[in-house]
Amino acid sequence: MMKMTLLQTIITTLGTIVVALITVVVKSWLDDRKVARDKMREETITEEDVEYMTIIQDWLEEFRERYEFERASIFQFHNGGKFFQGKSMKKFSMSYEAVAPGYEKMKRSMQNILTSEYPRWVGDMLKRKCFAYLADELESKERKELEDIGVQQLVIVPIHCLRGNLIGFIAGYNIAEIDENIKERCHELVEDSKYISGYLL
Repeated sequence: MMKMTLLQTIITTLGTIVVALITVVVKSWLDDRKVARDKMREETITEEDVEYMTIIQDWLEEFRERYEFERASIFQFHNGGKFFQGKSMKKFSMSYEAVAPGYEKMKRSMQNILTSEYPRWVGDMLKRKCFAYLADELESKERKELEDIGVQQLVIVPIHCLRGNLIGFIAGYNIAEIDENIKERCHELVEDSKYISGYLL
């Protein structure tokens, strides 16, 4: 009788362990499938994505014309991988561009730029709502980069999400001539940029 009770206890215990293991394996498999589905859904281009892209591009074209920039761009910050010690490689890339007729597009060459290449600009974006640089006021590296593409004046408008985090920036390029009054229009530029921030999330 005692042997029978011991055998039943062992069988019950083994059965419980097997059921628990099967439950864990099945739950893990279902969780992995859900993660894979969510990732695929996130990476799949939808009609809503195309609608947003069109709205942003149309807005940028109007923005460029309104402020008479020869080129206007939207850059977005992103994680470009990790350094060896695990710290995120913070980068930004040009995601949208509008150019006046006769000017070359630059979007394909302005991808995966480390924020550490432009610490002054990124620092200014964290502190200021809008700012403008004349090319000849900048340090030699930055000045040369702007001069190489013919830019006389660069205007930056940081873009923040609703929580206040910096998610990107709009860059306006004056190539043909400098706009002496652009700093007085900073409030207007900032207000205009608020419209687009919701579409960039």
